Amino acid sequence: LPPVLPPTVPPEASRPPQAASGAVASTRRAERAGREPASVPAAEVAGVFRLNDSRPRHGQAIEHAYDALQANRLDDARSGYEQVLRGDPRNADALLGLAVIATRQGQTERAQQIYLRVLEADPANVTAQAALINLRGHSDSGQSESRLKILLASQPDSPSLHFALGNLYARQGRWSEAQQAYFQAYALEPDNADTLFNIAVSLDHLRQNKLAAQYYRMALNAAETRRSAFDQNAVGKRLLELQQ
Repeated sequence: LPPVLPPTVPPEASRPPQAASGAVASTRRAERAGREPASVPAAEVAGVFRLNDSRPRHGQAIEHAYDALQANRLDDARSGYEQVLRGDPRNADALLGLAVIATRQGQTERAQQIYLRVLEADPANVTAQAALINLRGHSDSGQSESRLKILLASQPDSPSLHFALGNLYARQGRWSEAQQAYFQAYALEPDNADTLFNIAVSLDHLRQNKLAAQYYRMALNAAETRRSAFDQNAVGKRLLELQQ
């Protein structure tokens, strides 16, 4: 399966996710969906925006909005974050939440604008920096890699940055490096279902089938208690394939 991000082509019939192309693609869409990296915005992946710097008077509203976001009730989440911003226009938690909502809805430009608003208020906000790099990584991968590594040098304990770097490597088919980056994110945040899934996808592409199956199972278990971006049905199918 591919990490939560764009599709990547594996080797042969036993490839992880996107061995599909042309006419075959339509019949294997579900398979591809389950074998590609989970390209979740860095802010969402690490969840660090939940109570980053909210003032106490906004804490409960942020919590309610975050819970709605986790349940994929995007309208409720948006209303909650906007309510916070009416009282505190520079609240980073609320802005990051709105950026995640925009990304989920495919509004990439709007998401980038919101992340820039966060950086205007807090230029050192690593979550917004990682998310922006992640969103822009398709167009300038070399520059994005350099930026991420510079950020990681000063923020080595940020799971968001390691996850974003893994996604960048996965987009380039650099699966060994992607696996290492995802493992770093996992070490810092072991209950993140999307990180576990992306580790599994990386191992799958590297043809380490037993380990891949182990991490697919771990990802499914983690997804029972935390929202994830990958297709759980596709993961189940891939597990059956790996066990054959």
